Amino acid sequence: MKKTFTVVLVGQPNVGKSSLINAISGSKLRVGNFSGVTVEKAEAKLNYGDYVIDIIDLPGTYSLNGYSLEEKIVSDFLKNEKYDIILNVLDSTNLERNLVLTLQLKELKKNLFLALNMTDEAQKEGITIKYDELESKLDVKACPVSAKGLNIDLLLKDLVAAYESYQSQDIKPKNIAESRLKPSFTSFTKTAAPKRVADSDTPTPSLLASNNLSSYAVLAKSVAKDCQTLPRTRARNTQKIDSVMLHKVWGIPIFLILMLIVFEIAFEVGGWLQDVIQGWIDWLSSHVDVVIANATLASLVGDGIIQGVGVVLSFVPLIVILYLGITMLEGSGYMARVAFLLDGLFFRFGLHGKSFIPLVTGFGCSVPAYMATRTLQNKKEKMITLFVIGFMSCSARLPIYSLFIAAFFPIRYAGIILFFIYFGGSFVALLLAKLLKLTIFRGDNEPFVMEMPKYRMPTLKVIWFSIWSKCYMYIKKAGTVILLGAIIVWAISNFPKSSEIEHKYETQIATLKTQNEQAKAANHPYLKEDELDAKVTDLQNLEAEKQLDYSIAGRVGKFVQPIFAPMDFDWRLTISLITGFSAKEIVVSTLGVLYALGDSDDGGGYKLQQALQKSISVPSSIAFILFIMFYIPCFAATITFAQEAGHRWYSLYLLIFTTVVAYIFAYIGYLIASLFYLH
Repeated sequence: MKKTFTVVLVGQPNVGKSSLINAISGSKLRVGNFSGVTVEKAEAKLNYGDYVIDIIDLPGTYSLNGYSLEEKIVSDFLKNEKYDIILNVLDSTNLERNLVLTLQLKELKKNLFLALNMTDEAQKEGITIKYDELESKLDVKACPVSAKGLNIDLLLKDLVAAYESYQSQDIKPKNIAESRLKPSFTSFTKTAAPKRVADSDTPTPSLLASNNLSSYAVLAKSVAKDCQTLPRTRARNTQKIDSVMLHKVWGIPIFLILMLIVFEIAFEVGGWLQDVIQGWIDWLSSHVDVVIANATLASLVGDGIIQGVGVVLSFVPLIVILYLGITMLEGSGYMARVAFLLDGLFFRFGLHGKSFIPLVTGFGCSVPAYMATRTLQNKKEKMITLFVIGFMSCSARLPIYSLFIAAFFPIRYAGIILFFIYFGGSFVALLLAKLLKLTIFRGDNEPFVMEMPKYRMPTLKVIWFSIWSKCYMYIKKAGTVILLGAIIVWAISNFPKSSEIEHKYETQIATLKTQNEQAKAANHPYLKEDELDAKVTDLQNLEAEKQLDYSIAGRVGKFVQPIFAPMDFDWRLTISLITGFSAKEIVVSTLGVLYALGDSDDGGGYKLQQALQKSISVPSSIAFILFIMFYIPCFAATITFAQEAGHRWYSLYLLIFTTVVAYIFAYIGYLIASLFYLH
């Protein structure tokens, strides 16, 4: 039977712990929360030789002083929980800063091992590290590694050897006070013992400015100076790039231009691929009745499942390209700089520079965006950020935008319109953040302290994993939640059926065919076959529309529709907004099911677009887009919001807040658009 031992990963933010644990475990992670709090904990198990290694990735922390919630959790875990080895992950390109935490970890008198990550990057920068000297000074074993695959097996082998050594000796490793650093260490621990701060809202001070950490920093500087050699021109390239990207005048316009390029490429390239996929879906759904004889079952498969789910899947190319662009910007280190760049602007609106990270994460999905607010120590700033994240258009809204833009606006302006939709939502988020700051969440601001990561080109593996994981979740949702939603929407839109309506139109169709045959036999003017088929199709579509009105969906939609009558929404739009609460992708699938009335003449991928054009005015379409932009996120995101906010009642406040905002902006948009469009 294999033995099991536990390794906890500890390190400062941006040292690559997550990438390293992914490289070690092959991305087979279990992600959960620490007991009683919302801070995330990742854990992985892997078999290595005669052992099962249980790896726990603790949150990134600059110290063990307990200023932030993450620091408290890491400190409490290391002091109170059971484990075998602390694997301290350090950034080889920032050794001096990382050693501050290492020195604190030595104080715990636990089994400690060092993994000097990003060794390859240090070599490229001309940084030389004397590993033997570092081990000697700290009396701790160290292994140079890289999450890109360098020395991963050697690291595991060393961890096993270290565990076996500790087990055989059955003693704790030497404390740093017994090593060669004994004189300086002893002198400062007596005068500058780290203090714990109980208030979680206390601002986290700058690392080197903290009185508690200054002595550790001095000692870390001494160790780093003896153990590494730095090139004199190391930061020159970064400074040159930052002088442009962080320019006080051009910095924000450059960011907006980069995002516009991302959206333009996403719509131009992804939109073309989406049309191809949608054409296949329309063709497939129109030929279901050839394979399935039963009309009801054919309708379920064709109009419900294929159209409902397929129309959602057709937007995968757009999402892939959008995520590719954002991943490139994040992985390069640029997005962290944008947070710094926008801090002054955000401060004026009651937000923190660190709010940018959860807000921009909201462009992907609101769930991780809400979770990303954990980096905000100030409770009121966190609450403001939580309440406005939903105004950042998540990827689930992208199919809705794309559908309505393609249906109602010239395709050459699609990328620009999409850009203004996304950043229009962002601007409204800032305005409402200011409103919340002046009214409900008044209070002092937290000072901005944030580390700037180096510029680096994200690896293909990181890009692939990021895009695949997000697209996989999107596709998985299409095959589960959206599939179920599409079936439910099909069911409530097809039942009950009125035998009276069915008999009426069957009689009209039969009468039309009989009269046409009689006219043909009497050599009177008659309809040709294609003309007759068109007339029959028109009657069948009228019957389907009447049956839809008679169905559960029709009755519920017409009951709620008066609320949206000022914006001229038909009941089908109203139903789609209701179903969209479970998942925004279901809005498109709902419309696909409710507007699936017969075959389109063109036989291509535009059936739903054409149906929308016939039933909805341009002002109503603009109002619908605006409502989608601002009303409450999906059910899963709302649950996450409540967890991060700290109370489930906040979900009700979010529902009221976002619905009122959505309705006001949708109505204003409808009135303005009505001045320019006749309908």
